[in-house]
Amino acid sequence: MQLVLWHKQKLSSIITLCMVTVVVLVCVRLGFWQLQRAEQKQQQLTAIEKLQTQGVMSWQQLTNLPSNWNKTGVLVELTGVFIQDQYWLLDNQVYNGQVGYDLLVLFKPADDSHTILVNLGWVKAPLSRSELPKIKLPTKRFTLIAQIKENNLSGFTLEREAAPSNIRIQNIDLNKLSQTSQQKLVNYMAYRQGEGDELATPHYKAVVMSPQKHHAYAVQWFLIAIACVFVAVFASKKRTHNEK
Repeated sequence: MQLVLWHKQKLSSIITLCMVTVVVLVCVRLGFWQLQRAEQKQQQLTAIEKLQTQGVMSWQQLTNLPSNWNKTGVLVELTGVFIQDQYWLLDNQVYNGQVGYDLLVLFKPADDSHTILVNLGWVKAPLSRSELPKIKLPTKRFTLIAQIKENNLSGFTLEREAAPSNIRIQNIDLNKLSQTSQQKLVNYMAYRQGEGDELATPHYKAVVMSPQKHHAYAVQWFLIAIACVFVAVFASKKRTHNEK
């Protein structure tokens, strides 16, 4: 009987040790992943800051950059016109705790055959989900400062649920958007900078989570791993003491 009990205790100890080991390894792995993300974010911020020290580019300067050159972070001044009746509302956008949409418009720079997708900023959603914000784009020539983003744009799909129109979207795909609008789009988009106005409120941040936050999360994961080890050691000693 004692032998059977000893085997059960031994098996229980092995299972506990395996579980603790797995939890510790996962926590340590997540901690190092957070440190890696922090380094990537810092490199991204440094690259953007370096680009922006060159000042605001004109549209012509931007389009003259090499095609294989990542333009993310470039500040550009756009002057042209909005393509009327061609805009989308990017769903589930939160600003200052309020739910709304990001207003995406098609903008045609002056003296150019291309069109660029511009995120004008956040607009508040009506109380009813069945309603959409009323949007009125300027008809005259318009000038804005925007930050360019290239790559890492999520796929564009129209919402499947019933809606007053097909302008409410969930994410972005420039190729599908180009086909939908029948416009020749450049392979990057622009996020308007500056203060809000009657159109929308710009709120874009190139890096949402700072490197410091990633470092803080890494410390949390490492502390959890250490705590697991201490708890396991304490429980093991207590069990050994009870057996004696």
